[in-house]
Amino acid sequence: MRLTAYSSEILAMDSIRIQTEDFSAQDEVDALLKANPKIGGVVTFLGTVRDFTSSDAVTALELEHYPGMTERELERIVAAAHAQFPVEAIRVIHRVGYLEVGQNIVLVIAAGRHRAESFEACRYVIDHLKVRATLWKKEISPSGSRWVESCPGCEAAASQWADLKQGAKHTHAVSAVEADHHHHGDHQHGDHQHGGGPQHGHAEHRDHGAAVASWPGLRVGIVTLSDSRTLATDKSGDALEGAVLSYGGRVVQRTLLADDQAVLAACLCTWADEQGVDVILTTGGTGPSPRDITPEATRQVCNRELPGFAELIRAAGMQQTRNAVFTRGVTALRGQTLVVNLPGSTRGALHSLQAVADLIPHALRMAAGAGH
Repeated sequence: MRLTAYSSEILAMDSIRIQTEDFSAQDEVDALLKANPKIGGVVTFLGTVRDFTSSDAVTALELEHYPGMTERELERIVAAAHAQFPVEAIRVIHRVGYLEVGQNIVLVIAAGRHRAESFEACRYVIDHLKVRATLWKKEISPSGSRWVESCPGCEAAASQWADLKQGAKHTHAVSAVEADHHHHGDHQHGDHQHGGGPQHGHAEHRDHGAAVASWPGLRVGIVTLSDSRTLATDKSGDALEGAVLSYGGRVVQRTLLADDQAVLAACLCTWADEQGVDVILTTGGTGPSPRDITPEATRQVCNRELPGFAELIRAAGMQQTRNAVFTRGVTALRGQTLVVNLPGSTRGALHSLQAVADLIPHALRMAAGAGH
């Protein structure tokens, strides 16, 4: 949906901010009331850092975002809320960086002429923000730290909305200027992410010697392997789609499959042989579990493996977590189509893609017969 579908007066009242600084919920409400005397009902949601998760104590969170991409996704969410609920204004503020217990994380304000639409709009925005916005959360506890994926409670809340329940494909129209690689992790206001400290930031994911990727004209397919997700809740696939678009490529195929080797192998063959896909990105199914069959399916249908890609991906992952040692993903060619296996977590998939994205066009040129 386009923000231009709403009046300029309403748009002027909206605000979307990603920031490290703290905010005052009361100051934001006061500003809205002062600017628009038509407002008769204001509903706010304030998320703060709590001191526990279901399994451990929490001392702090570290939150990261994907500059440009995160704001664009929040704009889409706010536009969709305006399309459904006749509110006067919506404001969203989300903090990033190192946050301690008790500190503010996120504020959503929906202000309307009446309370009913304000309640619904506020709930719509926060429920969608939790499962759609590209943010990553690390929980820091006395026993260590870990990056956190979305919580069951957030997924359950999101499933109440028809647009997230239907499993329809999400297509993100993201320009190459808006972002160059995706991040994600759910921002639950209690299951917050821990990290080693405030020095961990977005820039850290731009190392490993990788150059800026440029994929103009490349036709890309994205396959998510999962027994539990739907396309509506496939944040890894969404993040990869955004990254591909930011590189200048085109996502021409997108699907979600159960962990079935024969089904995945057939999909890879069809996309490579019949659909003319240049690059196939798989996410998920690369671990040591008996259900993790992505490497086996890839090797089954490909004829030339490129082990250096897998080595780069694993090395990049090891800089983030020792658990990267468990990944078995491969990169291989089926004819002139390159298949790249990526981890199933959103953060892992994006970080791994970034480690090799700049090399992919050259690999394709060599596969087509060009020299080094």
